Amino acid sequence: MNDTSATPAAGPGSAARAEICPRCEDGLLATVETTHDVMVDGSLVRIPRVRADECRVCGYRSLSGREARLIDVLFTSSYERIADLVADLRAAGYRSMFLREDRNETGLGFGSSESVESLGGDLRELYLDNETGHVLDGLQAPSGLVSVDVAGEVHRLKLPKLGEGENGTVFNYEARPDAVFKVAKPRPYCRDHVIGENEMTRFFAGEGVPVPRILESDRFGRFVVKERLAGKSLAVIYDQLGDPDSARHVRVRDAVRRFIDRLLELFVRHPGSKVSVSPNNIFVVESGGRCECLLVDTGLAPFHDYSSFRFEEYWNVTVPQKIKRYREVGYIEPDHHHGPADAVTGGAPQPR
Repeated sequence: MNDTSATPAAGPGSAARAEICPRCEDGLLATVETTHDVMVDGSLVRIPRVRADECRVCGYRSLSGREARLIDVLFTSSYERIADLVADLRAAGYRSMFLREDRNETGLGFGSSESVESLGGDLRELYLDNETGHVLDGLQAPSGLVSVDVAGEVHRLKLPKLGEGENGTVFNYEARPDAVFKVAKPRPYCRDHVIGENEMTRFFAGEGVPVPRILESDRFGRFVVKERLAGKSLAVIYDQLGDPDSARHVRVRDAVRRFIDRLLELFVRHPGSKVSVSPNNIFVVESGGRCECLLVDTGLAPFHDYSSFRFEEYWNVTVPQKIKRYREVGYIEPDHHHGPADAVTGGAPQPR
């Protein structure tokens, strides 16, 4: 991406919903307009007026997969007839990607690993951004069932989304109450995060940290199928814990403190194992006066600095601030704040 030509971008009609930066988890992503260079068949192609997501807090920047469509930025301006465009896309190997011909079952799907592998590095990343953005756009309905094709296997997902985080959006299955389907946000950072979940899930399980099993994964990080966790997100139940001196509040706070202390000690012994301890990444299971915590997302958070972590500040300041931000961007539905504890499902943010 050419930073020197970046300018603030105007909204494409209606303002896009804000998202939290996946790298620092503090700043909101702003849309800017820039140019982008990509290698296509050995030739450098400079794409003008490409939208990118930028965090003003940590400096993170990435192409916006929801805005910069592959067809729009690479091909449309070069073709007068759509038939010629379609013919060239088929000849270039896009038959099993955007140009899906098996629409009897579903019009949404992920291209085969072989087709993605055949693309050059720059074009591959651009394609993956657009593919995951396309799938997420198709999963925006307020209710219903949507079929998503993955290499010939159809996954029937329930809408609306189960939850959303900085790196992905999670959906329930129609007929698999034990599993969830997570789609990565359309950014390379988010796909790398999902790829890392496989290895790190094995690591944390081996260290005795309760984590959801990976049931199916994509080697390009576009999606992952995970075991659905018991319990409820700390981000969902925090405001329902009652007075700080109440038995439930003390019980949950102490369990979260022990859990985070255990993780921080693990990060010291294994510096490459740092993950987020944000409240949407910790599930709390309460049963019979006992409380246990689980780690939702094992994807790495290498830019997080826990050297000055203080639990009291985390519990009293950071957690409320993050929950407020989650509500502002739609990661947590507003009615979770007002509903009774037993009315809140454990699914509300399982993603990240």
